[in-house]
Amino acid sequence: MEPTTTTVKKISSGVWALEQEMVRCFLIVGQQRAMLLDTGAVPCDLPALIREITPLPLVVLNTHGDGDHTAGDHYFPDIHAHPDEFPIIRRFRPELSCTLHPITGLSSFDLGGRVLQVIETPGHTPGSICLLDHKNRILFSGDTLSYGPVFLSGDHRDIHTYRSSLVKLMALGGFDTIYPCHGTCPVS
Repeated sequence: MEPTTTTVKKISSGVWALEQEMVRCFLIVGQQRAMLLDTGAVPCDLPALIREITPLPLVVLNTHGDGDHTAGDHYFPDIHAHPDEFPIIRRFRPELSCTLHPITGLSSFDLGGRVLQVIETPGHTPGSICLLDHKNRILFSGDTLSYGPVFLSGDHRDIHTYRSSLVKLMALGGFDTIYPCHGTCPVS
């Protein structure tokens, strides 16, 4: 089997998609720091890829703990995630030695000229989150929304909670574009 390659593609001002076959993570660059949203499905030298784009300090956040979103977590000393995801991250990455920092729906990240608000969207996993960039009207949806299937079978999935998260996002609004981690990107 051939190794998976990671392709880097600028998709909008200050946003790059790092794609590995059917999964993508995002590098979001502000004026003062950058954020890596998820760390991919297979390990690759993410720090080197990021340094080619920006020298800014980096914050790393997992939208959820599934293994296709956390393969590169070991490259970073600190990972932010919802605390309900910590057991899932540890299940998929038992060797992980980084510090996990809790985030909630009250959390936001100011990258300098770009503020990303955490939106709790459980269902796909208990602590799934999305990030809302109000200024640019972009929702980074993780696995909560995509143009294609959202997997809801397995021990940590809950279809009723997922439906409530979709209703919450519809009521919230404030975005015109969705950047999902699977399928077509962007989705309007």
